[in-house]
Amino acid sequence: MPTSNEIKAKQEISKILHDAFGWALTKDRALFESIFANDDDFFSIFPDSKSTAIGWNQFEKFLDSWMDPRNIAKGYEIRNLRIVISQSKDVSWFSAIVDDEGEFDGEPWGSKNIRWTGVLEKRKGSWRICQQHLSEAKDAN
Repeated sequence: MPTSNEIKAKQEISKILHDAFGWALTKDRALFESIFANDDDFFSIFPDSKSTAIGWNQFEKFLDSWMDPRNIAKGYEIRNLRIVISQSKDVSWFSAIVDDEGEFDGEPWGSKNIRWTGVLEKRKGSWRICQQHLSEAKDAN
């Protein structure tokens, strides 16, 4: 049975994971920067090969297009969220299914049923996403 500290940590992590998509609804840059590890060890792998980012500086470059006023986040949904906390209590890994949608210059964009996995580390008392991987499932017929 989880302890109250583990329950609290999972709630904190869940909030961060929701904020990883939710920040875009209000374009809260400070929130965005507080979610991810701001260093060279961070990496993010997106479904398309052109959007892989190694290091915070490379990842932050995506922020310009996300902050563009023509880009409007419409909503997101995170389902089947599973969070595991390490025995050392300073590392966590997660998996979920995500829908993310919006529009750019009036044209809709979005992804449905994206698999999302990643690792967080507790740094200076705060959980940060250090690695994430988003992919589309390609089931064989």
